[in-house]
Amino acid sequence: MSRRKKFLWRSCPGAARPIRVARDRVYQQPNCVVRKGQNVMERHAPSPIRALMPCAVALLLVAGAPAGLSAGQLVGDTSPKLSGSALISELQKGGYVIYFRPGITSESGEKDVSDADLSDCVRQRNLSDAGVAQTKEIGGAFRALRIPVGDVFSSPYCRCLDTARHIFGKGTPSKALHFAIHLRTADRGNVTSQLLDLLATVPAQGTNIGLVSHTANLQEAVGVWPKPEGVAHVFKPKGDGTFTYVGVVQPEVWSAEAKKSGSGQASPGWMDWLKRR
Repeated sequence: MSRRKKFLWRSCPGAARPIRVARDRVYQQPNCVVRKGQNVMERHAPSPIRALMPCAVALLLVAGAPAGLSAGQLVGDTSPKLSGSALISELQKGGYVIYFRPGITSESGEKDVSDADLSDCVRQRNLSDAGVAQTKEIGGAFRALRIPVGDVFSSPYCRCLDTARHIFGKGTPSKALHFAIHLRTADRGNVTSQLLDLLATVPAQGTNIGLVSHTANLQEAVGVWPKPEGVAHVFKPKGDGTFTYVGVVQPEVWSAEAKKSGSGQASPGWMDWLKRR
């Protein structure tokens, strides 16, 4: 019975699997050269199943989800299905996910601080005075319109947390809503997957879920670039891991709808604040 031939095995940067090299050969690829006599571990070739195991584990880590589960999926296009009073009426019933871009920001401060500085609001680009007035006015309209809100999750950036607190009265920081542009490619894919899951999450009975995050996050998840600052996009979870796009609410529409319904009087407002500048 002949002995199995032994090979040199070497893990190389960028290689999908260890490289097998005969004792008397030189194998070279970008970032990796394995030469005869190099001090590498010598062993028999592994079984195909064992060789694939590291790849399977790596895929699970990137996805950030248990085996067998996939990220939420958008069904249909992103053209608005409802708007104005019809959309507000649906939100009053609950069952939707409302994605806000942060309110108007100042021109000073760093837009993309490191994770270590996320709690240091002084260094960041924060809501301007107009942004504070804008988001507080939207929050007042929410209460006047009696739109029920349950869970609220926000990017850990200060401008997002302040927006969440002004509009919804609360906000839980979530890494799933971290500014995507500031992340590595692998981590960006992970937060996109988690955002899709949030958009597909059915809210508690009779409530809506509030999310506050950035432009790039929604663009990468569903191909929608939220403009301007303070805009909201609405999604409907279907309960089977999918969701549909419902419509967009511009910042000034909330107060206009509150006035129209007679359910509350808006304050002078952020638009008037801008006109006085």
